[in-house]
Amino acid sequence: MKTLILLAAVCAVGLSMVRVPMEKRGALKRPNLKAISQRLRSRHDKTYQLVQKDAYQEGLSDYENAQYYGSVTIGTPAQNFAILFDTGSSNLWVPCADCKISNIACMLHKKFDCKKSSTCTATGAPFEIQYGSGSMAGVVDNDVVCFGGLSSGFCTDKTQGFACAETEPGISFVAAKFDGILGMGWDSISVNKIPQPMDQIFANSGICPQQLFAFWLNRDLDDNANGGEMTLCGTDTAHYSGNIAWEPLIAEDYWRIQLDSMSIKGKQVATKIAAIVDTGTSLLAGPTDAVKEIQKQIGAFSLGNGEYMVDCNLIPLLPKVTFTLGGQDFVLEGKDYVLKITEQGESVCLSGFMGIDIPAPNGPLWILGDVFIGRFYSVFDRQNMRVGFAQSKKQ
Repeated sequence: MKTLILLAAVCAVGLSMVRVPMEKRGALKRPNLKAISQRLRSRHDKTYQLVQKDAYQEGLSDYENAQYYGSVTIGTPAQNFAILFDTGSSNLWVPCADCKISNIACMLHKKFDCKKSSTCTATGAPFEIQYGSGSMAGVVDNDVVCFGGLSSGFCTDKTQGFACAETEPGISFVAAKFDGILGMGWDSISVNKIPQPMDQIFANSGICPQQLFAFWLNRDLDDNANGGEMTLCGTDTAHYSGNIAWEPLIAEDYWRIQLDSMSIKGKQVATKIAAIVDTGTSLLAGPTDAVKEIQKQIGAFSLGNGEYMVDCNLIPLLPKVTFTLGGQDFVLEGKDYVLKITEQGESVCLSGFMGIDIPAPNGPLWILGDVFIGRFYSVFDRQNMRVGFAQSKKQ
């Protein structure tokens, strides 16, 4: 399994859907479980949030293993950025031309310059997200934001707000392949209540007949294979088979649905529990007791730091894990939920499950990250407030 990066090229099909092709690039890195746990707790654990100093806290994510990158342009003429598509947040931000010299992450990535855009308005309004290791701070600019460039038709008007980041925390952003982040959650969790670019695009029924977006990842590990595709305003039947199984949203914040059940070797480890579909999380995270049972059933052994290792030679023999959503079963095999990484020239196989206990009112819950999304065609339907899954086709 490799980190996937969306190509800069974006293809508009007629004026009903925009396709963002993906390319495989780079080897999967060892997940930072501490960073993932911190990020998920800061988003979903109310008791964790109460002890933070600021009103909005965002745990620093394991973004080096996040898989969804794509091309977004801002301004006139267009300034192009590689953007991480994150369904677990709701703000767009990119590095700013006015970033501080001490901001190494900014120095190593593309930067937006409001002065070079004829349609940009610098509002001067402050913007800040607190991360576990510091803050991402900057100002709010307004400008045209496009998927596929100014000529694609999939653009906002010049009043679209976004954050121009002057400081970025942590080594994750220094090493990241992307320049900025586009949150694809709901406006209710947007910092400063800034509407998302998709709001304007979805409102234009002339170019966007369906208010949804979808992800397909190619699981073929052939280095020459097409890496996958994201579509905006429609789905691509070439990338999935059968019907899409739909689950209604429980709330309009994250893409939060109900997981009907989850089982392994005929034993249920979860029933009627909330699940959040999050492209910004690389693993499958859930209640500690359930995850321990899964690790036991797959024969994984603990490394003592939350990581579990399995014998790489046994991957074809590992039991299947079944998720039931919308009355339909979605099955992960060992090759789907085991992360095979290379360290010092040797293969290491780690379980893609991690334990995290989120208390009420938001928990307990499961986070369906890239281990799950990478196996199934995933559709996020804003208009009908639901998430759908279908069997992915190999291409």
